[in-house]
Amino acid sequence: MTSFNSRFSRVHRIRKSLGIIFFFSFFYSLFSSSPVPSQGFYMVGISSFSSASASARVVRYGMVELSPFFFKDENGNFTGYMPDLLRTLAENEGWRLSFINAGGEELVKMLQEGEIDLLSMAPTPRLEGLFDFSKNHHYSTWYTFFTRSDSEILTFQDLEGKTISMQSGFYALSELRRILDGIGIRYTIAEAPTVEEALEMLRSGVADVCAAEQLASLAKIRRFDFRRSPIIFAPSKIFFTTTKGKNTALLARLDEKLSELNESPVPLMEVLLRRWYYDDEFTFFPQWALWSFFAASILLALLSAGFVIFYKKGRELRLQGVRLQERLDSERFLSDAARMLLTEGGHEDVLRNACRKIREVIDARRILLLRSTFSSTRRRSIEICFEYASPGLPLLSEHSEVRSVLISDIPRKWLIDLTRKKVVKERLYETPLKKFFSVSEGAFFSFYPLFEGGRFWGALAVNIDDTMESSEPKDILLSTFSEMISAHLLRKRQERRLLRIATTDALTGLPNRRHFFETLDREIARSLRRGHPLSLILCDIDIFKNVNDTYGHDIGDDVLRQFARVLRRGVRAEDFPVRYGGEEFGVLMPETGMRDALQTAERLRLHVEKARFDIGKGENGTVALNLTASFGVQQFAGAHDSASAFFSRADSALYEAKTGGRNRVFPVATENA
Repeated sequence: MTSFNSRFSRVHRIRKSLGIIFFFSFFYSLFSSSPVPSQGFYMVGISSFSSASASARVVRYGMVELSPFFFKDENGNFTGYMPDLLRTLAENEGWRLSFINAGGEELVKMLQEGEIDLLSMAPTPRLEGLFDFSKNHHYSTWYTFFTRSDSEILTFQDLEGKTISMQSGFYALSELRRILDGIGIRYTIAEAPTVEEALEMLRSGVADVCAAEQLASLAKIRRFDFRRSPIIFAPSKIFFTTTKGKNTALLARLDEKLSELNESPVPLMEVLLRRWYYDDEFTFFPQWALWSFFAASILLALLSAGFVIFYKKGRELRLQGVRLQERLDSERFLSDAARMLLTEGGHEDVLRNACRKIREVIDARRILLLRSTFSSTRRRSIEICFEYASPGLPLLSEHSEVRSVLISDIPRKWLIDLTRKKVVKERLYETPLKKFFSVSEGAFFSFYPLFEGGRFWGALAVNIDDTMESSEPKDILLSTFSEMISAHLLRKRQERRLLRIATTDALTGLPNRRHFFETLDREIARSLRRGHPLSLILCDIDIFKNVNDTYGHDIGDDVLRQFARVLRRGVRAEDFPVRYGGEEFGVLMPETGMRDALQTAERLRLHVEKARFDIGKGENGTVALNLTASFGVQQFAGAHDSASAFFSRADSALYEAKTGGRNRVFPVATENA
């Protein structure tokens, strides 16, 4: 309340002062033959410096260009907060102002050498030993961080590994380095000549964060729609500075003028700040209108409080009326759902039937099964797996603007609660998810987390009613149902794991012999059905027994793993490489004729011949073996052929390759003719 009264009285003083200024400005324009000065109503009454005598003192002021503090307008004239303030201070002093624009370090050097008379700086122990500072400050500032809307900086630790853009030549740059170096943060500073260029680096993605002065950046931040960090650093008061021992009279006179401005009923410095740093204008109301507004606000607040109390009481009565029936329906449904989730059948079909059933039981407007997956850009996202809606309601997946929502767009608190197995209840119109739920914007949703063992799988999203949360019995039912789905997901994952163990060779990770012959039967049936060719390559590592006898079975196993990697890298994604024996491997090639299969086998033979198979460390570094392999190739002969005959012909071709000298590809001559 104190800050509000202070602001209210300051607004009241500004209103009265501006009224006086406009009054005298009006009569001045009527009775004076000279035009109103071009500096605007803030400069009314300031004498023109062109009328000063030729002997008037020249006061040289230097400053880094920083809009709107100090910059050149379209005509090349210096303008901004500081030029206006200095022109006000120079009034009736006989000073001629000269403005100099340069870099920060260059200006300090110029002040030391007497090439300029004044600077604006924040005092530090080192600078106070080199220069004289005014007693009264003329500007207060601090720095903060700005980020794009998809990220935020809450602590200095969040700057780890970030690129920070910042205007060069200011004390805050060295202060930021000191802070980050002191806490051991890794960072990169990208310096820019102006704050506009520093903000542009953030907008274009060159920088992750922009450090900028709070007041000087307000208008630009609104234009770019950046997010401001709550962190502030390098707070400072800015004083006039002169060369040590020189211009003491000038500094003393500036202090006197600043004191007069601060004590003046016309808060000119506040007017200048508002002119240059705030683009919104004051709207002044009569005193009676303000008090009427406050009284109406209090009355409205009381009415709102009464309405809220009445609404809550009514909602409690409505909820109590449905709880008994909900409990009876819940017990019956959970029994049916348990049987449903334990039945054999398609994984998704079971979940669909269970979700459809629970929507009918709890009379929900909408139920969705949301699944955690990856978007097309390989970023973690949430998508609709399937949904059910009440009759007459459109499906979100058909009418939504988007098909998935990035995890980064979901409120962080939601993610924390969901991963901690807590239910999230919220209206959607205040979150980025409103694009996802466009046809139910504003509806009240409850999200029940689903887990596959210890991994977050997704959520069960339930919309009971637009204006009412789910009751406690429904909450218990949905929480229990989500736990049953999680148990079902874990059971299915374990079944898949057991199936993978049963069909995969444990040593090489390739499909095993059993899986190979099952796939062979399946591909033969597909080949006959569609009329596509099917080829089989069998291969055997030449004289592999010598590897086991010489280096041991552990080294032999490692060589087999390396050979499997060579084989896997040498075939297409649709091909089916397998290990069906000790050192015997094969590649089943759907939709591939004999010619292409022979080319693939020859390419694999060359890969094996050129590969180096590491067997351990020796005195001179890694020890590696050169191996070769023999290959037999066959094509499925059609309807009169069989899986056993097909495999037998390929095995015979492999035998011919082995007995014909090894390290070769052999098709059976009669089959290849």
